[in-house]
Amino acid sequence: MIELTTRTMEEPAPLHVQPTASNKPKPDVLDNLLKFFRQFLEYCAACITCGCYKGPNGQTGDVYETELMEGERRAVQNLLQYLESEMGEQPTINDERLRALCILTYSDNEELQRSAALCYGEISEKMTVPVTEVILEPLVVLLQSKDIQVQKAASLAVSNFALIGPNKNKDVILGSGALRPLVRLLDSSNVEVQCNTCGCITTLATTDATKHVILKSGALRPLLVLAKSRDIRVQRNATGAILNLTHLQSNRNELVAKGAVPILVDVLQSTDPDVQYYCSAALSNMAVNDKHRAMMIAVGYYDVLVQLITLISSISTRVQCQACLALRNLASDADNQVLIVRLGGLPALHKLIRNATEDTLSAAVACLRNLSIHKSNEIPIIAEDFLPDLCRLATLTEEQEAQKHATGTLRNLAAGEHIKIISSSGCAESLAEALLSPATHIAVLVEVTAALAVLADEDDTKQQLLEIQGGKVFSKLVSLASLSKNAEVRYNCAGTIGQIALAEIPEDLLDRNVPGLLLYIDKFLGSSEPSFVHISLWTLLQLLNSAIFRESFAKESRLHQQLQAILVSKQSETIKELAQNVVNKLQRSASLDTGLGGD
Repeated sequence: MIELTTRTMEEPAPLHVQPTASNKPKPDVLDNLLKFFRQFLEYCAACITCGCYKGPNGQTGDVYETELMEGERRAVQNLLQYLESEMGEQPTINDERLRALCILTYSDNEELQRSAALCYGEISEKMTVPVTEVILEPLVVLLQSKDIQVQKAASLAVSNFALIGPNKNKDVILGSGALRPLVRLLDSSNVEVQCNTCGCITTLATTDATKHVILKSGALRPLLVLAKSRDIRVQRNATGAILNLTHLQSNRNELVAKGAVPILVDVLQSTDPDVQYYCSAALSNMAVNDKHRAMMIAVGYYDVLVQLITLISSISTRVQCQACLALRNLASDADNQVLIVRLGGLPALHKLIRNATEDTLSAAVACLRNLSIHKSNEIPIIAEDFLPDLCRLATLTEEQEAQKHATGTLRNLAAGEHIKIISSSGCAESLAEALLSPATHIAVLVEVTAALAVLADEDDTKQQLLEIQGGKVFSKLVSLASLSKNAEVRYNCAGTIGQIALAEIPEDLLDRNVPGLLLYIDKFLGSSEPSFVHISLWTLLQLLNSAIFRESFAKESRLHQQLQAILVSKQSETIKELAQNVVNKLQRSASLDTGLGGD
């Protein structure tokens, strides 16, 4: 008998998601800005006349430290007119408006600097045309202001340009030199500035190039500090930025080296679904690496496993999904497979598998698939009554990923010590249904045929596969073994045919499939893959027990030539021995048949 399959797991893979920056809803700053501009123009008029008019803050001209310039008045008038009547739904910054913004930005008057930042903020909320480095130059200057109000408005404007504007804005923002002052603002004591800046960096960290640049800019240290902020908006944006940085393997190494793992595990205990989502996704991405997985488990007393198992039951669907994906990656290690089950992971997964759909369902079944690899988990999984659900999912063609992982789980369980239980649970019928369905995707078919190859080691299953739908399963296996474009499917089907051939195949069923069997054997014997040659020879030994098959095989001179070629080839001694056994069996059968004919 040939060892056809081994237990399989879902390989750990980094998840790519883009968190949305969380910014506090702002008051109607446009009205306040327009009010200030009007007051400013009135003040300018008063200065020209008697100079006794009180300014925008109740101050007279005598207390202003700098003399109001005519250029500033014209700049304010220009922007006031634009904001009041011309901006509309598709704002732009032309040369005239940019000149006005520059005048206000470089003014010695802090109120005018604030107004420039607020103008950028208003325009950035609706501007969908690309920005340029020239347009951003004054804004970068404003980011470096020591005034908190200017920092708030300027950081929000940059965030808007990155989030709302076209994708190319992100590269322009980095090229403008805005990243350095943004990173400095992460250390601000003002939560609004922290929130805006984290949100901006989250949005910028969406391409491999920008993620690398952001990490090298020194943003990681303050982001890790802000991940533990008491302000939930700041915490969301900080953990979202960290998540985006984890998409690069080199960044993940740096994150771990800088102490991100214990912080993320700690913050994972947050009650906020967004923070839970970002942290679990970031941990999932880092768990692709075996050393990182070991570090995660070492933090606390398996805290990360306990918390992720708890999050499987979250009211948030996307948190459930991320928790399952993180556990799936952590379950790439044998010790973790046992720990997750011991810590109560199976009941939570089972409940989710019964109720979830789409991505969450797929993630839950993928996690179960990795848990099913460990032999000590076989009985707990069977005892939790997963088999009926796995059989149901094995036929669920509209949920391709879940179907693939369900059949992979059945394959793992069947490869263990409880194949009789698996065989008697209806799994063979469900797998047969998936095999015969024209809607079954090729990736699922690989798992289905592999599971059948393992289950067919059980005598009862052999008989079932011969009887289901009047032998259609056997015919399908023969067809796929000879005609499928997927090598794994062909090999798995050949293995299953070889197992079934150990039983007594009904003559009419065998007779209908002899042409297909000969075609499959012809292709496999001529394969460059030794494993394909080996399995075809092993199957041929079983099929030659049938007189119907022997009679047809005897007429195939090409197949006889291939056998002789194998005997003198550079194939392994095991394969040559099998080929010789086939030749000997043919000779004995021919002698026997001749003798019977002579009588």
